[in-house]
Amino acid sequence: MTAAPTTIAATRLEVAGHSVLLTFGPGLETVAEEIDTLWSHLLSADDDGATPQIRLDYALAGGDLPAGTVPLQARPEASYTVSGHLTREVIHRLIGTRLLLHAGAVAHPELGTLVLVGASGAGKSTASSLLGRDGAYLTDELTIITPGTFALTPYPKPVSKHDPELGAKRDLALPGLGLRAADEAAAPAPAMVLLLERIQDEDEPEEGSSVTRVPLSEALTRIVPQTSSLWALPGGLATLAELLNSVGGALEVRYREAAELEELLRRLPPPEHVETVEIEPRPGDAAAGDDTAPAPGTIAAAPFRQALAVESGLFVLGQHGAIDLPGLAGLVWDLLADAGPLTFDQLEQLVVEEIGEHPESAALVRGAVAELAGHGWARRG
Repeated sequence: MTAAPTTIAATRLEVAGHSVLLTFGPGLETVAEEIDTLWSHLLSADDDGATPQIRLDYALAGGDLPAGTVPLQARPEASYTVSGHLTREVIHRLIGTRLLLHAGAVAHPELGTLVLVGASGAGKSTASSLLGRDGAYLTDELTIITPGTFALTPYPKPVSKHDPELGAKRDLALPGLGLRAADEAAAPAPAMVLLLERIQDEDEPEEGSSVTRVPLSEALTRIVPQTSSLWALPGGLATLAELLNSVGGALEVRYREAAELEELLRRLPPPEHVETVEIEPRPGDAAAGDDTAPAPGTIAAAPFRQALAVESGLFVLGQHGAIDLPGLAGLVWDLLADAGPLTFDQLEQLVVEEIGEHPESAALVRGAVAELAGHGWARRG
């Protein structure tokens, strides 16, 4: 029988509305001290005996580990590993109830609440730590948004940055970066959603820095991969589109250094607003998740979770991914999702009824079906 875990240090936190208990076994004393320092702004004094909502018990990696513990190596990047575990636990408990973005967020005293979205290497942590100095730091990694009100729940974890000497990411305490965590349980709805694009090409002209509005379909294409389980949030895709419309459209920010950002964000292009219509799967058919193959000789829409009619066509979300379907491809998919399995002749007839006769209608519809099937969004019987 494996021995019960031995605890030499424990840290209690209140994180994004969740009570958290982190315990550390022998050999992790230095890590435990660092965690206390890094997360000091979220330390909880409560020890009323209640079971924490999130508990992680760490033991030094190597040998036989006590049951129920998480192995952890006593390395300089250990605190970054712990924050990653905690972030995943918070995400797990919020899936299906909040819009969860892999994004930084700050409350700027003049520019409002800013959400900073970008792929790895886009500079979210650096931008969050600079823009947050004059206001409140909300997060550098997990932006938690309540559907309807779009209020943000702060998740002011330590800032994670790449350490060139270490060759890996490590966490940095907020005071050392001149940051103050938000005092409130919720921050105002975003004033801007920023798509960060850091210019790293030395040959690009100095005047390459810019701020431009991004069409809704393109913004969805770029932001959906930076969400967590969007398909599990009822109306999640529509919620994301509503958020973008509420700020006048996403902004692509191309920049070289984070120090440029505040000045760039003071000269914004006009807002843009786009009408969208939510398309719901019909209960009992393939679109609602029934994987039954369509009858021989017919074509059907593949199962999907959510879809929107946008300015250029359709945007479809499934558990396995998302796709923008402009023009004819969007129309064909919409007809299949609405009518259920169709023969090719039936589908072509519906297309003609929608957009009129065309001498190459058969070839065009076949091409659209092939495109949809090739991307996994339509199935042939």
